[in-house]
This record gives sequence, structure tokens and C-alpha cells, in this order.
Amino acid sequence: MRFFKEKLDTYVDTNYNANKEQVLLVIICASVFCQWWKRYSGAAAVCLGLLCVLLLAGIIGLLLYREFDMFSLKHSSSSVVFNTLTKDRDQLQTSNNTLTKERDQLQTKYNTLTKDRDQLQTSYNTLTRERGQLQTSNNTLSKERDQLQTRYNTLTRERGQLQTSYNTLTRERGQLQTSYNTLTRERGQLQKEIERLKQSSVEKGESNSLMTVLFDSLLTKARNVQLTVCPQGWKKLGNSCYYVSTESKSWEESRQDCRNRGADLVVINSQEKQVFNWLCGVKKYVWIGLTDSATEGTWKWVDDTPLTTKYWNSGEPNGGKAENCVYFYSWSSDKGEWWDYYCYYEYRWICEK
Repeated sequence: MRFFKEKLDTYVDTNYNANKEQVLLVIICASVFCQWWKRYSGAAAVCLGLLCVLLLAGIIGLLLYREFDMFSLKHSSSSVVFNTLTKDRDQLQTSNNTLTKERDQLQTKYNTLTKDRDQLQTSYNTLTRERGQLQTSNNTLSKERDQLQTRYNTLTRERGQLQTSYNTLTRERGQLQTSYNTLTRERGQLQKEIERLKQSSVEKGESNSLMTVLFDSLLTKARNVQLTVCPQGWKKLGNSCYYVSTESKSWEESRQDCRNRGADLVVINSQEKQVFNWLCGVKKYVWIGLTDSATEGTWKWVDDTPLTTKYWNSGEPNGGKAENCVYFYSWSSDKGEWWDYYCYYEYRWICEK
């Protein structure tokens, strides 16, 4: 009895996952056997005991078979799971290899794109620098173009002024030619008259004085004809010719330039001469031939004539011993006015002869 109980306990302990009904049946059989063992004895008891042992052995065999079947099933399931996991592992390995390859390709593309980007950045920097250089060149060319346009406009304006001067000179030349022809004709007539008077009044003493008067008159007219013709670049006003400089010099240098041209700085002794706007333009500073360098406060012209007709600006002269030379300045198209100033300043000048 103790033997069966130990076997049963061992089986239950080692097979805790066995079917509960089978275990219960084994327990009932063992209990019946124990009860019977207490009541009966002899051969019947032995037979019944053997039957119980066989029954118990059969039940244990069934349980072992069931466990073996379940183990085989689990082993088969484990094999399937293992195969599945192996297949999944292989697929994952393949996927990993594919991803690794794609990653390497992407890395290569990334490196290529990085290199291309660096090259594009270098090209961009080069183009930016060249654009800056072109912009500088464009600005320089625009500035030069504006300067050339200004020069062109100045030359166009000067050409117009020269054309006007040319037309004026052409007209004056025509008038002078007419005057010259008239004087030549009159001179011929006077010459004939002189010859006639010589022949008819040889014996008369008054003929000499008449001839002298006629000769002086003819000589004066001839001189007037010569004075009315001005050199090229000079302008005529009355019986005088005037030259306006295009550069600036001190008063002494300006006078020396006039002397080199056979003239001197202009002497303004009439209202007609005072209006020099037509000659030098408005808002221009020009030296004239008036100074008190010899005697402070005594203003004289360069021809040594004293100052009589005056056109000082209000408050002038006011320079004292420091300002000994005079310049002409015109605010508008009206007549200009005079200022005394430092002789070393450089202005334009007007020559007269």
C-alpha cells in the first residue's frame, strides 16, 4: 500500500500538468484497494490486488503516452516555430543586407550631393564676386558716360555760341567790307579831287592846307577801318576788341597775358563797357585793369588814367591795404559791379585793344 502511495505521489509531483480526472481515478482505485485490503485476505485478495496494479499500470502507461504525445506535439511545434524564426531571421538578414546596401548607396549619393553642393557654392561665390566686379565696372562706365554727356553738352553749347559768334563776325565782316569799299571809293574820289585841286590851285597858297585837311581825314578813316577788324577769338564793341580768357590766373599774370597779346586789361570808362554780360556771362569773376597798388586808396587804370566813372558794389572798396585789385561780377543779365580783392587770387580776365 505504501508502495502505491509513493508511486502516486511521485507521479503527481513529476506530472503536475496531468489530467485531473485521471489523477482522481487513480486516487479512488487506491482508496478502494486500501479498503479491500483491510477486509479480505487470501487468493481473492491477491487477484484483486493484481488487477488494481494492472489497472494502475495501464493508467500510468496511458498518462505517459499522453505526455509523450504532447511532448512530440510541442517538439513539432517548436520545430515549426524554429523554422519560422529561422526563415524570419533569414528574411530579416536579407532585409538588413538590402537596407545596408541602400544605406551605402544613399551615403554615396549624399557624399556626391555634398561635393556638388560645395562646387555650386564655389561657383556661386565666384559669380557673386564677378557680379560685384561687373557692377563696379558698370558704375564706372555710367560715371564716365555721364562725364562724356556733360562734355558733349558743353561742346554743343560752345559750338552754338561759336556758331553765333561766327554768324556775327560774318555779318560784321560784310558790313566792314561794305564800309571798306565805300571808303576806298571815297578815297579814290578824294584822290581825284586832290589831283584836280593840285592842278587848279598850284598858285594858291590855300591849296596846301586843303590838301593837308583832306589827307588827314582820309588817314583817320583808314585807321578806323583797321581798328574795326578784330583778331580771331576776340569780340568787337565799338572801336575796341575784347578777349575773355578760358583759364584763371592772378591779376599780375592776367595783365601779362594781355600784354603778350598786344593789349592790356580792360579799362571801363563808360556805361556801355560796364555791361560785359554778353561777353563773359553772368556769375563769372573776371579781373579788370583797375588797381591801387601804387598808392593805397588812389585807384588808377592800367593806362594810368584816374578813376572817374565808378561801378562799385555797395560797401566797396573795403579791403584796405590787403585788397588792391578789382574784379568784375554780374549777378544777372543787368550790368555788373566791382569788388576789390586779393591780387593773388586766380580769376578769368578781359583784355582790350
